[in-house]
Amino acid sequence: MRTETVMADRIARWVSELRFDELPLEVVERTKLLILDQLGVQQLGVTLPNVQPVRRAVAAVPGPAESTTSGGGKTSAAQAAYLNGTLGHSAEYDDAHAAAWHTSSAVVPAALALAERDGVDGREVITAVAAGVQVMALVGAVTTSGMLAAGWHGAKILGVFGATAAAARILRLSPAELTQAFGIAGSDAAGTMEYDRSGGEVKRLHAGSAARAGVEAVQLARLGFTGPATILEGTRGVLRLFGQTGEPLGDLDHWHVTDTMFRFYPMVTTVHAPLDAVRRLRAAQAVDPAQIRRIRIGLVDFAVGHGASITRPHDAISAQFSLAFGVGLQFVTGGNAPADYFDPARWNDPALLAIADLVEPYAMPIPDGDPVFSAKVDLELRDGTTYSHYQAGFHGHPSRPASVSDVEEKFRANLADPQRARAILDRVRELDRLDDVRPLMSLLGAPDA
Repeated sequence: MRTETVMADRIARWVSELRFDELPLEVVERTKLLILDQLGVQQLGVTLPNVQPVRRAVAAVPGPAESTTSGGGKTSAAQAAYLNGTLGHSAEYDDAHAAAWHTSSAVVPAALALAERDGVDGREVITAVAAGVQVMALVGAVTTSGMLAAGWHGAKILGVFGATAAAARILRLSPAELTQAFGIAGSDAAGTMEYDRSGGEVKRLHAGSAARAGVEAVQLARLGFTGPATILEGTRGVLRLFGQTGEPLGDLDHWHVTDTMFRFYPMVTTVHAPLDAVRRLRAAQAVDPAQIRRIRIGLVDFAVGHGASITRPHDAISAQFSLAFGVGLQFVTGGNAPADYFDPARWNDPALLAIADLVEPYAMPIPDGDPVFSAKVDLELRDGTTYSHYQAGFHGHPSRPASVSDVEEKFRANLADPQRARAILDRVRELDRLDDVRPLMSLLGAPDA
């Protein structure tokens, strides 16, 4: 019998005792923006070809009409969380976090699915989402380096714990029940990053699977099912298996939700700084692509393999993990529109690939004090001229924060129907004053016009 407090106990107690009134205003407003961003990407996902098999699979096994799925229909809370999470991660456009990887696509669908089923108010949803992000970041802070080195996808591994924390808040699990739920969810912590080498749309499922695992874990724990209480620090626990560490978790004083990054390119986070740099150089210099000899791009070492190794995309995920493709898109189309990453004609566009072939990524040391997601771009022309730009961080990174209007504009762009976009936006703005989230969720149900 264990007699000492374990990590899951400590986190479970904090999550269970957290109250909305304890959240700083900055945390409340940031969390509302994350929810808005997630809902926008979910609605965009409904229109994308890569996740239609998932939508069909969920529709083929209808469950009780508990929770709304983006694009239409209701199913069980667990299945709704699964589909909405998958849709939210479908375009490589959801938020990012240096420690927690991708938070909202796992945490928000889990919280909203149960909140809709039970008629929970918006304050509880905000509290649940903030708690879920906090848990993901706490565990991720001591495991991310190990997961990157081994090739594990942190968003899936951490996501099951974040979704469990958020779902537990909605269902008001006791600390003891939440400890068991963490132990149960830990058995669903998995997922490799082989997709960043050879593609494969399965990455989209990682968020949805994590969201579903969290919902199921709390429901099972409430019914008396159990898991290992030492799921985090145990000899076969998550910290050692994935992080290769026995390091304790950090403190709970810092609100990690404030460190989330909004993505304004539908691409892996590691390539956002170089794309910002290319955009700046293109705006400052009238460069004729035909006169470019090469494009040298310096990145942090792990980004060379995680975002810059693919040069010939064959599906959407390989396009979104191809720095060369993203640079080519900018020169050929003038931007990085989400639809272009799902267009086979773009993957094989000779003009675009000719630019992509000029891109030469290399690992470079990032100056002390600068964000790890920084980059240096050198455009070398055939006449010997070189244009250079060093980009510390990127638009949407905490070092270059996105404004509220930036996030809202992105949200509107993700929905084809301006009236629906306005209605959802109004509901999320007043989420902390909503007595029931069902009116918000009802706006997600019908297909976007």
